[in-house]
Amino acid sequence: MESTRSSLRISNSEMMRRILLFFVVSWLYLTISAQVNEEGMAAYINDVKVYEQAINKIVKEHRYDEGISLLTTLIECSEKKVDYPLKDLASYYSARGQGELKKEQYQLAVNDGEKALELLRRAGETGRADLCALWYQQAIVFYRWGKTSETMMAADSCVKATLEYYGPYHSETMEAYSLRSNVAGFYNAKEKALDDRKQIFRIIQHTIERDFVYLTAAERSSYWNRYLPKTTHMFAFAHKMDEHESAFTDALFDQQLLAKGLLLSAESALQRAIDNDSDMRKTYQNIRRLRQKASDVKTLSKDAESATLEADRLERQLSTSANTLHQFLDFLKIHVDDVRGRLQPTDVAIEFVDYRVGKDSTMYAALVLSPQWPHAKFLPLLEEKELVAHSDNLYTHIWQPIIDLLGFKPTNIYFSPSGLLYRLPIESHEFADYRSFSEMYNVFRLSSTRWIAYSGDTEEGKDAVLYGGLDYDGNIDPTSQRLRGAVQDEYPYLPGTKTEAESIARTIHENVGSSLHVETLLGRKGTETSFKSLNGQFKRIIHIATHGFYKEAGTSERQSLNTPLDNSGLLFAGANDRLQGQLPQADADDGILTAYEISQLDLRGLELTALSACETGQGHITVDGVFGLQRGFKKAGAQSILMSLWKVDDEATCLLMTEFYKNWIGKKMTKHDALEKAKQTVRSYKDKGWDNPKYWAAFILLDALD
Repeated sequence: MESTRSSLRISNSEMMRRILLFFVVSWLYLTISAQVNEEGMAAYINDVKVYEQAINKIVKEHRYDEGISLLTTLIECSEKKVDYPLKDLASYYSARGQGELKKEQYQLAVNDGEKALELLRRAGETGRADLCALWYQQAIVFYRWGKTSETMMAADSCVKATLEYYGPYHSETMEAYSLRSNVAGFYNAKEKALDDRKQIFRIIQHTIERDFVYLTAAERSSYWNRYLPKTTHMFAFAHKMDEHESAFTDALFDQQLLAKGLLLSAESALQRAIDNDSDMRKTYQNIRRLRQKASDVKTLSKDAESATLEADRLERQLSTSANTLHQFLDFLKIHVDDVRGRLQPTDVAIEFVDYRVGKDSTMYAALVLSPQWPHAKFLPLLEEKELVAHSDNLYTHIWQPIIDLLGFKPTNIYFSPSGLLYRLPIESHEFADYRSFSEMYNVFRLSSTRWIAYSGDTEEGKDAVLYGGLDYDGNIDPTSQRLRGAVQDEYPYLPGTKTEAESIARTIHENVGSSLHVETLLGRKGTETSFKSLNGQFKRIIHIATHGFYKEAGTSERQSLNTPLDNSGLLFAGANDRLQGQLPQADADDGILTAYEISQLDLRGLELTALSACETGQGHITVDGVFGLQRGFKKAGAQSILMSLWKVDDEATCLLMTEFYKNWIGKKMTKHDALEKAKQTVRSYKDKGWDNPKYWAAFILLDALD
């Protein structure tokens, strides 16, 4: 250790020598700089330093006169030099033009911009990239000056220069189109404005189709979030332009086909590829191990970073080699014409959208697609504050305007919600005579209307597994420790769920016999572990009658929440032990199954998931869909999901579910018709008050297109 300290020691004489050298060099620098400024000898000026100072004064300090003065001196000195880089000189003129723009000296700003353009043209290939940005700046100057034709000319030149240099599918090209679209919109050049918006969306579509397969899950999310604002702005733009039916409204429909479920579809496709390949499964397990290591608070920062980089490398390699993931691209390439082509003449497909208008308002609208029309129609409906005010019955605000727009009675209505509509059973909202909308029309709720046109292979499982009458107080582990601070109330036993599961089992047995094997798990047998054992078992039906939960982010009693999928879940046998503070043995399940845990399973072949519990349709709402139980089951491979939007009555739910299976399995109805008939049965019990929508309208059926 002594030798180490000696090697770092500096003698007093050496220190004094260094200090003296510093002052001498500083004095020489200041002397030469003063001479340079006095004599105007540009060869000695630190161009970069002066330029940075000038820009800082203009942009950050708002000291425009000082910044312009510095740049003027820099330009004069630079022009005296022989063979001074034209590109650098152009940047000085451009920067001075920015300062002049700030001072509203528009003619001077235009003159400096034109001089910069001339220099860049003379610079040849080295100046082409800067031409794009400079034309952008010129368009802004002309716009602020109020010069209409000059602004449009500059915006056109910006697009042309960007296309020539960057090509048609580059982010800079997208920015140029965005500029011209905004300018055209302001000057009421509607067709050009809308066409440029379409071009922006085409660039985004192309970019995602080109790059998405080769990214990690985190990169895909970040990538999409970068482009999403530009796609959602299309709706506000259509609203502003008062555009209702054109090729642009078709592009709006395409935007929704792209946006809804984009990330989920990619994740699901990768998961299916992994499940079919043992080597890929091993790689995926290694990735999960590395991710867990990186997120462990005990891992050193350098080791966490190393684990993250290695996991990213493996995940990118996994995505590239997953042939099944390329099927996702076929799904991604479904467009408005594909959906229109699969509709019958009197069918309708509706994509609901929500978008910002003004500073503090959110608007809801419908994109309505009919084979009878040449284009999709864009129909603004109501503001979010109105939606909230009338959320108990939105028939007159949602459905009536759409029916009026159609001008005919549709045979089938396929719709995909958006925003707060995910949380409302709008298909069950009532007419003035108390008939529900779904009694009058065949209404199908879809995660995306893309499913109408998707013709990919769907696998059908074999057996049915039913859960009910679960014993939430049954100890999973008698030796478990009590967790201090547990305050969650116990969940009560649900007698109706036992009757429900047993009745459904009889219905299936009586109607299909041994062709569909049924396993009924009651009491203490209905554990979380038993559910997880269904992984890869290729079941056709999973019915879970139990308690469900959904907690807004930040309010869950669950420990160490990582994702929104941890805030939704189902309770299995023994759950009260965990909620009251008992810790299970290491690696044992605690009876609380989260949506995230479900998402990690392989449930391919699952035709129907019936979640006969409270709030199973709730979750964190995003553009990509609802992050809750439905996303967990969808990622795992479920096709159709029957779920609830609020807390439901045990006895009424038992009747509804029992009737549903009698109709579907026994009477061979479609799942859609079976549910509607079951709701009507529940409503007929007026003596119990079950005609009230709170007893039957909570249950919605997602993606049931049988």
